[in-house]
Amino acid sequence: MVTVKRITTQHVKDWETRRITPPAPFTAAHERMKPFLKLLDPSKVYITHIDRFPSAFKKQIFLVPVILNLSIFIALAWRAYAILPWYGQVLNLFVGNPSRLAVERDLHSKAGLVWIVVRRSFNFMLDFVLIRFIASWPVSFFFEQPCSPVVWRWRVGFRNEEIVVRESRRWGSQELLAGVKTGKESPFFKTRILPAIDRMWIREKSGYMMMNGDWDLDFYAMTEAHRFVDQNKLELKDFEKTILAHTEGMGWVAWRAHELDTGMEEEEQRKKIMKLKDKLTLMGKESLFFRWIEIVQYESGKPGDFDSKRQVETMEIIKREFERQGVDFEKLVQEVGGLDGTPGMQT
Repeated sequence: MVTVKRITTQHVKDWETRRITPPAPFTAAHERMKPFLKLLDPSKVYITHIDRFPSAFKKQIFLVPVILNLSIFIALAWRAYAILPWYGQVLNLFVGNPSRLAVERDLHSKAGLVWIVVRRSFNFMLDFVLIRFIASWPVSFFFEQPCSPVVWRWRVGFRNEEIVVRESRRWGSQELLAGVKTGKESPFFKTRILPAIDRMWIREKSGYMMMNGDWDLDFYAMTEAHRFVDQNKLELKDFEKTILAHTEGMGWVAWRAHELDTGMEEEEQRKKIMKLKDKLTLMGKESLFFRWIEIVQYESGKPGDFDSKRQVETMEIIKREFERQGVDFEKLVQEVGGLDGTPGMQT
């Protein structure tokens, strides 16, 4: 006998609540982000964060695909220049016009005819592979619409603090928010999002190096995000590590993962600072630790923002002070596990 459950008013209320309440850990996206969110594809999931690698390093990273794609483009242009006359002769054969590719069968052995077929088939196959698989690389790199990597760099330039916007590839909001298990219970949350926002992984990779099978870069969104910031319509901090997704009934929702990182990073930095102090104390150089604190306080107290550039300059001052007192700065930093993110130690 089939059991029929009674649907009560409470059931209806619960369903309605679930329909309009974002699944944990997501909450409604800030109203001020609406101009930016309008640029995004509702079917995809997005991750924003700030890439704080030095601009010089980003130039080196970007130079590699520039050289690679430019080389491919030149090679394809040479191939087109060299092979187009040959295809003109092939076309003449098809339409019955005189062609230097015409073959007098009586003048060739069977092996010779086979070799002609193989050689011409190779040309067709090679050009098919070049057009189908290789040509798309430089085309997308230089000319992709609405914004290519080259256009992104041309408009944004190279900055010490850059907005990175990643978009999901071959999966999206439907899988994350509309399945039986949603939000943090979704398998996509655990296998696609958590690895992509891992603090160490983000700290070790510049934004352009984050493209993989699960995530691509939205160059148009990154360009427009910087435009909003440059025009003071949004702030850089609005793009700190956040996951964005869209669902019917709720619109855009966000998980501000950077808020969870803050406490963890502060504790990690505190442990590293204490480890540095302990090592200097064992070396009889405890005063050098307090000198470091003085330098950071003095430099950060100067007028203006204590940005990445000034932090790098502060680190150089600290490094010279350590070396002046006979302490191998690089070795000491390595022993405490690095000092990235620690005040005055921005590299």
